[in-house]
Amino acid sequence: MYRELLGFVDSVKNPYLNKLLSLYFVESPSFAKAFQFHSAAKSVHHGFVGGLLEHTLSVTKLCDYYAGYYPQLNRDLLLTAAMFHDIGKVKELSQFPENDYTDDGQLLGHIIIGTEMVSTAIRAIKDFPPGLATELKHCILAHHGELEYGSPKKPALLEALALNFADNTDAKMETMIEALNAGGENKGWLGYNRLLETNIRKTAE
Repeated sequence: MYRELLGFVDSVKNPYLNKLLSLYFVESPSFAKAFQFHSAAKSVHHGFVGGLLEHTLSVTKLCDYYAGYYPQLNRDLLLTAAMFHDIGKVKELSQFPENDYTDDGQLLGHIIIGTEMVSTAIRAIKDFPPGLATELKHCILAHHGELEYGSPKKPALLEALALNFADNTDAKMETMIEALNAGGENKGWLGYNRLLETNIRKTAE
């Protein structure tokens, strides 16, 4: 999966965004290792070893599809935001087997942590366009879509809206898949799921 993600890094043509992605995903072995083995959550969705990579790759693939379908989208910006949107989770959550919130995770959260990580790397790239930096950081800050869901900002750019939809789609799909799998061979209704806010069951064969 990581090799596939690197393929998306290579596909980003903007030299500033490509360099920014490379600083983390290509040129930092310690980050690459942490990213590949981290979870995307303590629970809820992708809360397992490799969950962060799996979720990020899924979101990136969805964003790549959106970029192909909606020509108004800036593909380079959207895919960069997709690959960076959850990098703060490598510091928000501790490593396995603990997989619990760190002090930074509790006090700041992965959205702020990730934005700070991206900002730090941007400052290391000479002449990085300020406007592009702001747009990228906005996408990360707005990727949960709503203020009550933890986003400091609501999506104000088309790319930010697309990222929010992709992130929400993959998170909700994985949440339901995990809940259905937990039901085992039960073909009936599994009861009310508080995360999905509805009663759920498997599709009848």
